[in-house]
Order: sequence, then structure tokens, then C-alpha cells
Amino acid sequence: MIRSLKMNRKMYLLNSPEEIEYCLSRGYNPLLFNRHFDIEPKARYQYLKSLFGDGHDQRANERFFRYMWEVKPHYCEECLKPLKGYSAVYISHICTRGAFPMLAHDPRNINILCFEHHNQWEHANTRKGMRIYQENLEKIKVLKRDSLKLQK
Repeated sequence: MIRSLKMNRKMYLLNSPEEIEYCLSRGYNPLLFNRHFDIEPKARYQYLKSLFGDGHDQRANERFFRYMWEVKPHYCEECLKPLKGYSAVYISHICTRGAFPMLAHDPRNINILCFEHHNQWEHANTRKGMRIYQENLEKIKVLKRDSLKLQK
């Protein structure tokens, strides 16, 4: 059952893969950060596992990267340069796959970045100067919170 998280804002907590699927069927994508939906971490992980598997093999990663290319706009989120044609290089994890393997296939953990800015994000000493840095810090807080809930 979808229930309201906050009275003032119309944000709904989704508790099952079926509720996620229902929202997707109605044209909403609750898998991305948005102001309408939040998903209980275990339900999110279960749903994403059904789409991309829990192994992080090359085929699962490629399916996930192509999914991200389909659902996000094709421009660099840092410099706003249009990106032509799919490349896995454009799919940049906010929290690294090595440090947070349970977030590897979470769409909220992705920025679409050109090659230059993808490299800049990968290095802790250069990412602080990026336009997306502060917004990503907020995303990291939520992603880490959800990752901790999954580990319990």
C-alpha cells in the first residue's frame, strides 16, 4: 500500500516491487530521485535485482548502463554538452561500485557525464570544483543511508 511520508508534500513511500511497477506503468519513474516518491530500500534493491541481477558481470552492467542511457537526458550534467550516441563511458557512478556494491545498479547513483567530467569526478581532489558536487553530496547522504538499511 502506498502511504504518505509527509503531509505537506505529496511524497509517497513505495514498499514493494509491485508498487514500483505500478508507478512505472503510469509514466512515473520512482527509481530516480524525484519529489513524488521514495522507495523502501529493500523493495528498491529487490526490484533492481530482478531487472539487472545481483552479480555485477559485464552483461548485467551493460544492461544497466543502457537502461540509464534510455531514462536520462543525453547531455553532460556538468558542462551540459550534448552527448551523441551511447557509450558506457558516459555512465558515471556517484558512489563507487567497489565501495558500495549494493548501489552499483541503483539509478539514483548515476550521473551522465562526458569523458572529461567523468574522469574529473573519479578523482577526489578534482571533483570538489565541479558544478554538480554539492548536489551529489546530498545524493550521497541518501544513498549511504539506504545502503546502511540494506545491510541490517
